Amino acid sequence: MKSCEKPTNIFPLALVTLVGLFLINILGFIDTQTGSALGCGRDWPLCNGEIFPAEWDLHTAIEFIHRLTVFIDLFLLAFLTAATWKRYRTRKVIRVLMGICFAGFGGESALGAMSVFFQNPPSVLALHLGMSLVSFSALYLWTATLRQIETGKGQRLDTHDTTRIKQLGKWSWGTLIYCFLVIYFGAYVSFTGAGVYFQGWPFPTESFSQAHAALFIDLTHRLMALVLFLLILRLNLLACRMRLDRKDLWVGSLHALLLAVLQMFSGALLIITKLNLMAFLLHVTIVPLLVCSLSLLGLKTYSSQGKGRLMGSTLTH
Repeated sequence: MKSCEKPTNIFPLALVTLVGLFLINILGFIDTQTGSALGCGRDWPLCNGEIFPAEWDLHTAIEFIHRLTVFIDLFLLAFLTAATWKRYRTRKVIRVLMGICFAGFGGESALGAMSVFFQNPPSVLALHLGMSLVSFSALYLWTATLRQIETGKGQRLDTHDTTRIKQLGKWSWGTLIYCFLVIYFGAYVSFTGAGVYFQGWPFPTESFSQAHAALFIDLTHRLMALVLFLLILRLNLLACRMRLDRKDLWVGSLHALLLAVLQMFSGALLIITKLNLMAFLLHVTIVPLLVCSLSLLGLKTYSSQGKGRLMGSTLTH
């Protein structure tokens, strides 16, 4: 059902901002894995005491490009916020998503600045990744909402089977929360360096005498990843029951399941290649896509329980 509001051009701006934030996260991963976090020294927001550093090397270039991308995307986000607020501030879901996005972006920026001034422990570094995913997923839902409002694509998501919708919604939000825990622990494994001890997949071949406490850390991460896959498989089975009436939920659950499978095999590739940078980037690139897939599925079930009126229009593919 098409929105009755006059079309605007805010959605393209949101899409560009979303792509920019995605690049920020990828550059952040490269920054960390290449040891370039101090490529600009202990200065922030300046780089080695200058706006444009006089001397360059690979680490300086990576850190500088990362900071520049953050600066540009922050301006895009400011323009997007002003335009969205002016046009859609009466919509509760828009206000909530904007708030979550800014909270995540602010937390991510603060932790990023702290990493320059202090030697942060792995737990804090992992939290930085978590905050980046919060801001990205909120901006993704923000963008998806604008797309539906402004293009009017798709059909209404009304359904008479609210019991199944509610059940799927609970599993979706619960799985999303658990997914964040798995991602946080995975980042913790990475920042502690525990993953470098292992070569076997799906089970490590090293013994406790070889890896010590790192063995338990790695096994916990693999077990948590398996549970996440089973939860997403359960989501898929729940959505399958509604595939005739709610094809959008069925397709969304398939997306999540496919991304979960790809994430597991990218983890195997990471071990086989002995933590190769490209394998690592593939592994962390799938993560935000999986989070976005689960969050969109959750928002759709929320809309379908009679709460879509808060959006003024419901979300579809």
